[in-house]
Amino acid sequence: PQAMCMLATSYLELGEYDSARRCAAAALEREPAFAPARDVLAKVNLASRDYASALSDYLALAALSHEQRPVPPEKYPAPAHFALRNIEQIDHILATGNHAGDVFAGVFTEELEGLRGRLVEMIDGANGEAPWITVEGRNGPSLADPPYVRVTEERLPRYLNTDVDYRPIQEDISTGRLKVKVIDDFLTPDALAQVQRLCLESTVWRHPYKFGYVGAFPQDGFVSTSLFAIAEELEAALGEAFDEYHLAQWWSFEYDRMLPGTDVHGDDADFSLNFWITPDSANLDPNTGGLVIWDKTPPSDWSYSDYNSAGDRVWDYLREHNAESTVIPYRANRAVLFEARLFHRTDGFSFAPGFENRRRSVTFLFRRRKG
Repeated sequence: PQAMCMLATSYLELGEYDSARRCAAAALEREPAFAPARDVLAKVNLASRDYASALSDYLALAALSHEQRPVPPEKYPAPAHFALRNIEQIDHILATGNHAGDVFAGVFTEELEGLRGRLVEMIDGANGEAPWITVEGRNGPSLADPPYVRVTEERLPRYLNTDVDYRPIQEDISTGRLKVKVIDDFLTPDALAQVQRLCLESTVWRHPYKFGYVGAFPQDGFVSTSLFAIAEELEAALGEAFDEYHLAQWWSFEYDRMLPGTDVHGDDADFSLNFWITPDSANLDPNTGGLVIWDKTPPSDWSYSDYNSAGDRVWDYLREHNAESTVIPYRANRAVLFEARLFHRTDGFSFAPGFENRRRSVTFLFRRRKG
């Protein structure tokens, strides 16, 4: 299975999707619980724009990932902001009642409020750094690795707002002029509510980052009918100009109001779509909180790690080349479609306290199809 999976990955990189699919399927036939092969098969279906099959694959992959995840030790080091947001989400899900009766049986809620207060004080006094703690005690496993809860969704009649005129964006893509485009009122109200509920009530947030935010990725269950429907409808709205591209990766980031957001970086794709889902009532400064995008891309000899995570080097490069930035303020249901390798970062933000008020963004990466 390992060898077949490696071969499937190679075929995928070459754009030979039929061969990649056969090899990944052969690996899974031999070992059905082999998660890497399921991941490759999902990516093949994405590249083929077979979103129904990709959804099935990613749901199976998420179930495997959570089944195979090791049990956290009795004492588990974790960022304080990660433990805090897990407490807040568990409280939120318990308050909504949208969960199986025994899924949080191992959570001792009477102890959470005192721990929440201590974590808030710790983060508030950390001067913008994300401190680490040792998670232990009866609630330790639940805070380090919450029980897997995933929101189920029904297919809506429509996801993208039909009042948006995509013809200028089509023209810019066709002529190679697209740099940055802002799309307001991106989703229908029902679609926005569906994505909000997915993010609030699914325990798929498994990746804490040092700057104080937490990420949700498809391999851990951040996958749904709504996300694929949005991608599918966007591709249709952009028409022939977008025929060569496909959804290659996506994620959501959720931010702690007392810590900074993502640092300056570029994305490994042709186009990035970033859209914001937290209500405007949470944003205490409407002039900030969105995205800062520079007019420079990384040099051709830079590696992915150079431009995606080497913050100081990127800042030096932008200063040396007199890069100019554009600030796009935060608005709920605003999307920004831009050339993915342009350097960008989260703008400074001030959001109200409370779990539902956390700043949340969803990112889609689109890449040119191979083969």
